[in-house]
Amino acid sequence: MLIDRLLFSFFCRLGDRKNKKTMSIPDAIERRTDIPYGNHGKWNLLDVYCPKGTDKPLPTIINIHGGGYVYGTKEVYQYYCMYLAQQGFTVVNFNYRLVPKISFPTPVVETNEVMQWVCSHAADYNIDVNNIFIIGDSAGAQIASQYCTIVTNPEYAGLFSLDVPSFRLKAAAFNCGMYERFHELTISLPGLLTDYFGKDPLEHGEKSHMLKYINRQFPPSFIMSAANDFLLPCAKPFFEHLQEKGIASVCEIYGTADQKDIMHVFHLNINSETARKCNDAQCDFFRKYTFS
Repeated sequence: MLIDRLLFSFFCRLGDRKNKKTMSIPDAIERRTDIPYGNHGKWNLLDVYCPKGTDKPLPTIINIHGGGYVYGTKEVYQYYCMYLAQQGFTVVNFNYRLVPKISFPTPVVETNEVMQWVCSHAADYNIDVNNIFIIGDSAGAQIASQYCTIVTNPEYAGLFSLDVPSFRLKAAAFNCGMYERFHELTISLPGLLTDYFGKDPLEHGEKSHMLKYINRQFPPSFIMSAANDFLLPCAKPFFEHLQEKGIASVCEIYGTADQKDIMHVFHLNINSETARKCNDAQCDFFRKYTFS
């Protein structure tokens, strides 16, 4: 609902403005910005970051931003993504259309459009399509987990009628996310869920049953949350589901109850020692699954 969208966006902006004041563009990073990947103007633009002097394809991270489906842009996430690029990756950071202009599953479809662009332009942007990693937080983690399921299960992909391009998805990281347990949020964020998924999140039939379609091909996964993350209850059940499927996965919960700044999507504040620890751990996790 409108009031939920406005309140959620307001509090997101407060945190983002605070973080932005202390961040700057690293000298060691090459930025190529505002590249169109689709037909919807500013909402279908992406950036590509990589270490300066890169002359070969690098393992590539695709970042899917969060924001409750109503908030967020690649500009908000640029400093975080450039930090990841400094660790030796090419990083693709993109906008997608938001509620109320769209509803489910538009961001999933546009993620696939990004991947089509990535596979078509890899040679020009130091992208290694044989070493692709997907990362998402909050709503972006839900989108990322759904897209990973689409990529690794043709039956599930068929429900969305997507033309998934050919690339090798090596691993994924899911930060402070929700997954299929939509009902967990109906008290705290009812309007956001209704605007994106509809009055009943399960009205989309089999598309809503992502967990059912996760198979052994799902990528190795790093699941992260925080002691003061309002989505903390979603982390362990998702991790346990992946474990039951035999998927290599880890689950890390950062901070303690008295560390109020280690909260939902704390990892975006790259000035935080705990955020850097988390981000470095995820980059190390990705390196385990990188092959030349």
